[in-house]
Amino acid sequence: MSYVFRALVIDDQVQIAGIFETYKKVLKKIHNLDIEFTIVNNEADYNADEPYDILMVDYNLKHGFYNSDKQLGNEFIETFRKKNNVSKVIFYSSEFEYNTEKRKYKFPFADKDVFDLINVLGVDKVTAKHNFDMNIEVIKDTCEQMDILPLILSRTLAEYKEKDIQVSYTNNNGEEIEVSTLFNDLLNDNEHGKQFRKEIIETVLNVLFKYKY
Repeated sequence: MSYVFRALVIDDQVQIAGIFETYKKVLKKIHNLDIEFTIVNNEADYNADEPYDILMVDYNLKHGFYNSDKQLGNEFIETFRKKNNVSKVIFYSSEFEYNTEKRKYKFPFADKDVFDLINVLGVDKVTAKHNFDMNIEVIKDTCEQMDILPLILSRTLAEYKEKDIQVSYTNNNGEEIEVSTLFNDLLNDNEHGKQFRKEIIETVLNVLFKYKY
C-alpha cells in the first residue's frame, strides 16, 4: 500500500474542486502518486490543527475566504508558517505568468516580496493556476521532495489512533513524551523536534549497522 499524501488547498473559488479531482486521477495514472486534496473555500472551514503534507494557496483570496482585512494568500502562508515549518507550500495564481522561453515568472508584486516568499515564508514552489501540465509537475516534484520522517510518523500515528492506542517515546534524557506531541514539534521544527529527528536517525542507523544478517 502506497503512502497517501494529504494536500490542503486554500482557494475561495468553489468550482476549483473539480480540477483537483482531475489532478488526483492524473497523478495516480501517470506518476503512481496517491494524493487526497482537501479544498477549503472559506476561513470558517479551516482547521489549523489538522496536519497536511502539502499546503496549496491561491494568491488572490479577495472573493470571500477571509472575513477580515486579509485578502492575499501570502498572508495565509505567514499565519500557517507560525505553526508549521515542515509541510511543503505551493503558491499559485492566475496572475503568475510564466515565460517558457525565458523560463521566468512575472509576479504581481515587487522583487522583495518574491525574496520574502522564499526566505521568510518558506514557499517551496510557485505555479500558474491555469497551466495544467505545470501544476501536475509541481505537485509531483513536491511529493518527491517531501521530508520522509513526518510522513512515516503521521501514518503510524493515524494507524494507532484508529485502534485508540496512545504511544510515547523516551528520549536520551529519560523523558517520556507523547509521540503526537513530538510530531507537532517536528512540524514546527523547534528544538524538541530537531532533537527527536536526530535521535530517530541515530537509532535507525545503529540498528541497521549492528544487525547481523
